[in-house]
Amino acid sequence: MADALLPHEAAGLIPAMSDDEYQSLKADIAAHGQREPLVVHENQILDGRHRYQACMELGLEPRTKSWDGRGSAVTFVISQNLHRRHLTASQRAAVAVQAATMFEAERKAKSRQRLKPERLQGSVEEIVPQVNRGPQARDEVATQFGINPRYIQDAKVIRDASPELLDQVVRGKRTLPQAKQELRRQQKREELKAKAKASDAERPDWKILQGDCLNILPSLSKPARLIFADPPYNIGIDYGEGQAADRLSDEAYLAWAEGWLTACRDQLAPDGSLWVLIGDEYAAEYAVLLKSLGLTIRSWIKWFEAFGVNCSRNFNRCSRHLFYCVRDPKRFVFHEDAIRRPSDRQMKYGDKRAAAGGKLWDNVWGIEPAIPRLTGTCNERIPDFPTQLPLALLEPIVQCASEPGDLIVDPFNGSGTTGAAAIRHGRCYLGIEKSTKFAELARLRLKGVASD
Repeated sequence: MADALLPHEAAGLIPAMSDDEYQSLKADIAAHGQREPLVVHENQILDGRHRYQACMELGLEPRTKSWDGRGSAVTFVISQNLHRRHLTASQRAAVAVQAATMFEAERKAKSRQRLKPERLQGSVEEIVPQVNRGPQARDEVATQFGINPRYIQDAKVIRDASPELLDQVVRGKRTLPQAKQELRRQQKREELKAKAKASDAERPDWKILQGDCLNILPSLSKPARLIFADPPYNIGIDYGEGQAADRLSDEAYLAWAEGWLTACRDQLAPDGSLWVLIGDEYAAEYAVLLKSLGLTIRSWIKWFEAFGVNCSRNFNRCSRHLFYCVRDPKRFVFHEDAIRRPSDRQMKYGDKRAAAGGKLWDNVWGIEPAIPRLTGTCNERIPDFPTQLPLALLEPIVQCASEPGDLIVDPFNGSGTTGAAAIRHGRCYLGIEKSTKFAELARLRLKGVASD
């Protein structure tokens, strides 16, 4: 056989075949021979790298022909494959941005004159290098590649920030929107690390303990003015121990709930409050449990999350239950100013009789002011947690039910949103987290908050 051939750099612009596609090609060559010759240039394969691999594995001498050298090698590769391969819009955008870099390299190698803006109407070879030169050029590139111009800009941003992510788009492992989301997650992780590194050693006024709250709560050295709990809902969420751990029988789950609720009650200050967030499945049972433990439910709040869960044969799920309980119904901390908003008399009607300080929030939260749940694309969202509450939910609770210097406890720390709200408002904080991974990630977050 002739000397081994290597793929040309430009051939790498086009994603490799899937294993099924390649095996189908190989079977066809085995049955009918090599139908199309390889196109080579300077002993490198411009077109046909999969055919070459199949021939090598089948012990066949591959047929080749030389590239005629007209125009650009990159242009040739794109023209051969852009419509022959079934590339998605995301892949086309990624190819266009990567091709731009190769075109520039070719241009410098040939000492060609830089294209003028008035030459935008031209071939892919002329247009792609101008990806970075403004909206008009991007529109031209998008037209050539049959994609939305926005995809070109998105691909450029991803390329500049993370070439590895763009390569995943080229190979069809991610779409551009997915890559953008992952890029935001990566940047958020780096921000967390940078803030944690910039902060001093872990401050004594907050900490996260890794372990089971049933074991840790009884050992607290002082009572908590506020305990906020967002426990597992027993609906199959994987918090690190598998979905089965969050699918207990009703009896087992409620027995467990009674245990940690009792421990929370016992660690409350005489004028402290316990706030419990729970879903529809066990809200009624929690109400009974809280009352049976001698706690007074001052308010049964509904949090309207805005971005709810769509249902096909039931009412859409767009709210959760928030129980606000106190140990002593006549003695508790409650700062009204933390939960005031302008009244309709002030905002809509301009009524001079309206109270200047506005009104307290209603017992349906999330409408005015809005408190939407955190979707995967929200800027506040911290990567790697299955669930995360918004600061907009926790900050009013922290400010309303505690005072600066008070101890706030969260027996299910999770992403650390309760701790972030506590630190931001000068409270001491203790988070308890069963998952070692989540505990460490939350520490990074809170170190960043503490250093701000």
